[in-house]
Amino acid sequence: MILLLLVLLGSFASTGRAEEPATISRIFYASDTNSLSKTRLANPSVIQLMVDKIVFALTGKTDRATAWGSLVKPTDRVGIKVSAAGRTVSGTHPEVVNAIANGLIAAGVPPSNIIVWDRNLEDLLAAGFRRESRLYQLRWVDPVTGYDRKSQVTAPVLGRLIWGDSGFGNRTSSRMEDILSSGEQLSSSSYFSKVLSKDVTKVINVPALSDSFLTGVNGALANMTLPNLDNWRRFTRDPAFGDPYLAEIYADEMIRGKVVLTILDALILQYAGGPFPNPGFTIANHTLFASKDPVAIDATAARLLNENRAPSKLPSLDEMTHWIESASLIGLGKYKESDIELVPIATRPPPTLKHSANP
Repeated sequence: MILLLLVLLGSFASTGRAEEPATISRIFYASDTNSLSKTRLANPSVIQLMVDKIVFALTGKTDRATAWGSLVKPTDRVGIKVSAAGRTVSGTHPEVVNAIANGLIAAGVPPSNIIVWDRNLEDLLAAGFRRESRLYQLRWVDPVTGYDRKSQVTAPVLGRLIWGDSGFGNRTSSRMEDILSSGEQLSSSSYFSKVLSKDVTKVINVPALSDSFLTGVNGALANMTLPNLDNWRRFTRDPAFGDPYLAEIYADEMIRGKVVLTILDALILQYAGGPFPNPGFTIANHTLFASKDPVAIDATAARLLNENRAPSKLPSLDEMTHWIESASLIGLGKYKESDIELVPIATRPPPTLKHSANP
C-alpha cells in the first residue's frame, strides 16, 4: 500500500467528494462511580453491566447473544486489541476485556477463537492479562517471527531499523540510502503483525484513555496501527506526530475492514506522561465509551484530555493531533464536535422516590 494522502485529498477535491454527508456519529457512554473502588480496583460485575448496556444501545439489541451476534459470527476469529503500555495504572482493564469476551461467547464464539493481544508480552502480563484464561487466548507480537512479510505498508519516509524490526540485519537487498547513512540500515517499508493479518477476522479495538508523547492521543487509531507494525517509529516524528500516517494506515482494509467496534476504556484518564504509566497524571473517570466511528472516539478523547491538562497548565494536544482531521478527510469518521453526539446510557435504575405521608 503506497501512502499518498495528498493525492487522495486532491481526488476528493476534484470530484466534489470532500464534503461528507451531514450525518452524526454517535458515541454511547456509561459512567458508574462503583466501577472502581477508592483504591481504583475494578469491579467486574459493574463493568460487565456497563459493557452490556453500551453494546445493547449501540446495536439496538436487548441481550448479549443478539447484540454481539450482530457484530460477529460464531465462525469468526475475534481479536480484542488492548493497550497494555499503561499497565495497571492507565492501560486497558482486564475486567473490560473479560466483559467483552463474555459477550462474544454468548454470541457463540468459542474462547479458542477469541484472541487478546498487544505488542509486548511483558506489558500484557503487567497489565493483568493472563496466559491461561477460560475466556480468551493471549497473544503478542514476537519481535523476530511476529511480522507478516507478505502484508506490507510503504510510505515516503525512512526509518532506521533496530532489533525487533523484521528486516533488521538483512542487507541482501540494501537500499542506496543504507550506503549513504554511515552504516545504518534504513527502510521505507513496514509489515503488519501476523496476529492482525492472519489470526483474526474481526477486531474489537479497546484503547485506554491516555495521552501519548508520540501522537498526542493514544487512542483508537494509534492503538490499531503502531503496535501492529514494525519500523513504526518513522511515522511519529516531530512535527508530524503521526499525521497523516495514522489515518492512512488505519484506512488499509487490513485494519478498517476488520474493526467492527471501538470501546474506549476511560475508567482511568491519564492526561500526561503517556502512553507509559504515570500515576501522578491520572484521575478516576469511571466511564466507558463505545462507537463504530474510531475518529469520533479519538476526537472526543483529545477534548477530554485537553480539559484535564488545562488546570495543570499543560499545553493543548491540538498541534499533535492533526491526524484526527486527516482521518476524517479520507472518510474514516467525524472529528468536529458538532458532528458527534454523546449518548449517555444509564447502568442503574433511577432511585425510587419516597413520598412522605400527608400531614
